[in-house]
Amino acid sequence: MAKRQLWTEYDNAKLKRLAGTKSLADLAAELGRTEGAVVVQASKLKVSLAYKNNRRASFSYPQSAPGV
Repeated sequence: MAKRQLWTEYDNAKLKRLAGTKSLADLAAELGRTEGAVVVQASKLKVSLAYKNNRRASFSYPQSAPGV
């Protein structure tokens, strides 16, 4: 069994700063923690991990042709 890594104030601040900006998997990798550990710590800190992937392709409606 792996030894538990305690959360430092720096870790907590980083979690708060990055929460919502990355997917859970990316956030866990950035923090060097498991996804479960990140979820539990975010819950303790009352931090939302809701993440919207804003990488959608931009779409603009075509402008109508003159005289149409």
